[in-house]
Amino acid sequence: MKKLILFSLLLIASLNTFAQDKKSLEQRAVLNYSYTASEQYEKLLDLTYPKLFSVIPKDKMVEVLKRMTKGDGFTISIAPVAPNFAFSEIRKIDEAYYSVLTYDLTMKMRFTEPVGEQELAQLLPSFKTAMKTEDIIFDKKDNSFTIIKKSQSVAVYDKLSNNQWTFVNNTDGPIKGLVFSEKIIKELGI
Repeated sequence: MKKLILFSLLLIASLNTFAQDKKSLEQRAVLNYSYTASEQYEKLLDLTYPKLFSVIPKDKMVEVLKRMTKGDGFTISIAPVAPNFAFSEIRKIDEAYYSVLTYDLTMKMRFTEPVGEQELAQLLPSFKTAMKTEDIIFDKKDNSFTIIKKSQSVAVYDKLSNNQWTFVNNTDGPIKGLVFSEKIIKELGI
């Protein structure tokens, strides 16, 4: 009987801890998205998985983010819309915990020079391919593209992140393989 009571107490305690982990994951994901949308890059990088900085130093990352949003002849901003997060189950792989977040991302790309019909005919299919979405609208009056897409990040909780949820965008390219092992990539299906 004592073993059953002890087991029940341990089960309740572990479920409570798991619920708290999910709650902190959700809170930090909202904060991460908020810092992205408000272009608070230094704060955003505080929520970024630290292993990324072994690939790209933190100060260089801030420069890259600023250049991405304020380029030569255009600006990109995140529209203030609800991200509608969907979290995968929290999975333990080796000594870390992971969750894959899928969310709505709406961006506005505004050009300083007018986009002509011929440029539009080239840019629109190019953006659709690059952004992996068909949901791109050009507003001639505003000289801007509104891009609506599903985006994905990987949340990581481990010793390297000081046992806090941190995030890395799940994008194609070499960075994913430098931050995550093949085992992690395969098990998370990213």
